[in-house]
Amino acid sequence: MKKLFLLLAAAMLFLSACGDETAAPEKEEPKEDVKQEEKEQPKKEDKEQPKDGPKEEDSSIDTSMYEYSKSVEVTDAIDINNYVSLIIRMNDNLQPGLAFQHATTQTYDFLHQPAIKGADKVGINIILNDKKIAMYEVDISKFQPNDDEPMADVVMEASVVEMMSPEVEEYANTMDIPLNKE
Repeated sequence: MKKLFLLLAAAMLFLSACGDETAAPEKEEPKEDVKQEEKEQPKKEDKEQPKDGPKEEDSSIDTSMYEYSKSVEVTDAIDINNYVSLIIRMNDNLQPGLAFQHATTQTYDFLHQPAIKGADKVGINIILNDKKIAMYEVDISKFQPNDDEPMADVVMEASVVEMMSPEVEEYANTMDIPLNKE
């Protein structure tokens, strides 16, 4: 009986020792998973970064002059086709005509920067309350800075209007802002 009891105790001891060995790798596996997740997290963060942010940071084109905007997206295609495109999302509390005038006036300063040298044309898209209110294209060769005229007028004299909402067109006519619709 002592032999049986001793044999049983040895078997239990053996099984408990084997159980610990199989349990230990299970505990270590989650640690490896955590390490793998930590390695993957930076990749996820890179993918989750907004596409607009890095473009503005990586680009040498400055959009800080657009004070009345929520955001400005720049497409710099100077190397490809001598073109720069802007999507200017204006603050939603502005009226359409005033949003147009602010964006156009600030475009005057935008056109002075050295970073857009080499561009033949600059496309301007003005968005207010998720609706495009104006779209025009500035011909850089026709842009002649003049401090004696309103800045919006100088910009629009060098531009061709491709699209404009009726409210903005009425405002521009009231303010005598020239609109070329070639």
